Amino acid sequence: MSTAAEDEMAATRASAAALLNRLQHGLSKPPVELVHVPHNRWPLPKSPPTRRSLKLLVLDASFNPPTLAHLALANSLSPFSNNIGAGDDSTPDYDAKLLLLSVRNADKALKPGDATYLQRLDMVEIFTRDIMHQHANSDAEETSNVAIAIIDEPTFVGKSTILQTFFKARSAATSEYPSYDTQLNFILGYDTLERLIQPRYYGSPERMLASLRKFLSPAPEGDNARIICARRASSSFPHSVLGSTDLAVAQEFISSERIAFIDIGEDVKGYSSSEVRNTIHRMGLDAKEWRMVVPSGIAEYIVRERLYVDMA
Repeated sequence: MSTAAEDEMAATRASAAALLNRLQHGLSKPPVELVHVPHNRWPLPKSPPTRRSLKLLVLDASFNPPTLAHLALANSLSPFSNNIGAGDDSTPDYDAKLLLLSVRNADKALKPGDATYLQRLDMVEIFTRDIMHQHANSDAEETSNVAIAIIDEPTFVGKSTILQTFFKARSAATSEYPSYDTQLNFILGYDTLERLIQPRYYGSPERMLASLRKFLSPAPEGDNARIICARRASSSFPHSVLGSTDLAVAQEFISSERIAFIDIGEDVKGYSSSEVRNTIHRMGLDAKEWRMVVPSGIAEYIVRERLYVDMA
């Protein structure tokens, strides 16, 4: 890593520590903080926007650590784009991207040997460079319009509400441009989709359905969010993964095109952060097996910080 990059990371970490402390002590209203933005008008593009509705890709993950599967998700094309295959590159798949780290997860509490939140934010900052590097030859502004945020909310439905409140306030504060609406496109893996449609996270099946319908309904009645899920198997998913009840719930939103599926490649779809952690704990930092699963910059950081060696 270059000296300039190290200096930038040190500056970001100092500010991230203060923002994380503020968020965890309940001082952030709403409970979300931007840790890194490419420019002050984000999520607007640097150049004047051409429309009043912005499409945001939200990659919400634990980043413990970021893997090549995360990278494939972050750089995937939108299944909702009208221009795919039409040879028209005038409309970007997304106007901006947000890498979102939750400091309160519905299923994943910090464990001994895990990367701390600040270490994860270090890795996410490195990861943003990988996102942009994959499109180094592209002129699309969306490839560099990537931000990092932390949020204190465990559920997707709650995150959507918080982010919409946050973006409305941010839009109102951007006086040089007309106000804008945001459509949040949450991209996730199949295991996360399974959790999204489990009633235990909502209190009852009825409350789950009501919450999901508000979350995934078009504005103004709903949050206008969409879910993009990476398939586990290209032919049988989701039928081979979800039970009949879960599939019936998901099917309502699949039919209304609020949930869509993508393929991210056979070589990366099986990669997982837990695989990296377990391999390092079992085989050590010198093992090559785990290095194949993460971007090179992430691998260098893991070795430098000696992450995941002493897991419980």
